[in-house]
Amino acid sequence: MILMKILHYSLGLPPYRTGGLAKYSIDLINSQLQANHEVFLLFPGHFNITKKTLIRLESEIQELKVFEIVNPLPISLLGGIGDPIRFMKSVYPKDIYHSFLSNVKPDIIHIHTLMGIHKEFFMAAKELNIKLVFTTHDYYGICPKVNLLDYNEDVCIDNDNGKKCIICNQNAYSLPLIYLMQSKTYRMFKDNELIKKMRKRKNEAIKEQSTNTIQKDGKIDSVLANKFNNLRDYYFEIFHLIDYFHFNSENTKNEFEKYFDIKGAVLPVSHSDITDNRENKFYNENKPLKISFLGPLDKYKGFPLLRESLNRLLSRGQMNWELNVYGNSMELALEKIEKEHIFYHGRYQHTELKNIFANTDILIVPSVWKETFGFIGLEALAFGVPVIVSNNVGFKDVIQDGKTGIIFNPESKELSSLIESLIRDRKILQSMNQNICNEDFPYTLEKHAKDIESLYKEVIGVLA
Repeated sequence: MILMKILHYSLGLPPYRTGGLAKYSIDLINSQLQANHEVFLLFPGHFNITKKTLIRLESEIQELKVFEIVNPLPISLLGGIGDPIRFMKSVYPKDIYHSFLSNVKPDIIHIHTLMGIHKEFFMAAKELNIKLVFTTHDYYGICPKVNLLDYNEDVCIDNDNGKKCIICNQNAYSLPLIYLMQSKTYRMFKDNELIKKMRKRKNEAIKEQSTNTIQKDGKIDSVLANKFNNLRDYYFEIFHLIDYFHFNSENTKNEFEKYFDIKGAVLPVSHSDITDNRENKFYNENKPLKISFLGPLDKYKGFPLLRESLNRLLSRGQMNWELNVYGNSMELALEKIEKEHIFYHGRYQHTELKNIFANTDILIVPSVWKETFGFIGLEALAFGVPVIVSNNVGFKDVIQDGKTGIIFNPESKELSSLIESLIRDRKILQSMNQNICNEDFPYTLEKHAKDIESLYKEVIGVLA
């Protein structure tokens, strides 16, 4: 076995950073440590009153050395970018990354996001002949809002030379707020109930603000539009410095290849809590079809589409179903007839998934955005639950259409018809459940980590 020195760049450690990106990166790191590789983590940290960037050893957790970038580039997350210039500033001192990488001497660098890191980091890696692998968790670098959705929550095909970026980002977090959210104080108190309420109010206020075009003298601000174009050019230059792309789905591969001629491979992701819990289920046609939706109720996640599809059934008198909604931090008002069939359960813990999926006949993932993967689909499959998944969701790569799930175009009439066919014939679901349980399950983190290790070796030219 060939051991490697691996440097990961990610947003940071839980509980400060949460979500699929943070979960995946730290689980992969832990798996690599268990395989006796020497592993380091670099993350964008807090700002201080100086303009000088430095990299310091923030902590050492077991065998993992965690390094913090002090005075990195700002982290916008999903909040958008108001001042593009601030997000592409040159690092000072200019040799900070070259010195750091010369000291650590990694065999390979695994990048999980471009947020917070200067272009000089990638330039230093190239100068030192250190290979760079990038996992496509999101679309940051192509889209300042990360998710390739415009201000109407429709998929953005063309940014109109930066003009649409102005509209999409006009309600971006201010730089002082971003600095606060990257501070050590915020790390300590981010889960405080008061902070949660303030964060919720801020997000609600942003949604309520109008999306009128920012104009200057009655015209689009061409200067600002050009800054957004320059920002995209900045990140495109970084993408061209990356040696190999780990696409977590065909979705991301297709989107990135619209902009770059790049080398990479599609490899579905996993995490440590995905284990083989598959079991045979029984489907009773005399009882309501138990549908589950897990996630926020926003348009981009497809909840309005799902709701419209189910209302089509109600209008036809088809009422032999119930929808259980988990993960919502808010509740949309329901019509009287909907209340008899749609039930909100609020946020959930990962430990509750066993009970959730035991009470699920079919999971529906109806996202309208180009979702890079979608762990919830894989989690359902791990419990033997068939999935109806939009063809916009990267997880569809794992589904065998008609055999272990159903892939559909995100359109309410089509989804309504699919659901009705399952209500009328539960044998379809019974067959899918049996197929899921009878096939191999190669989606554990242990298997994935070995695949990533093989990918590293291919990139750096090492024979296994």
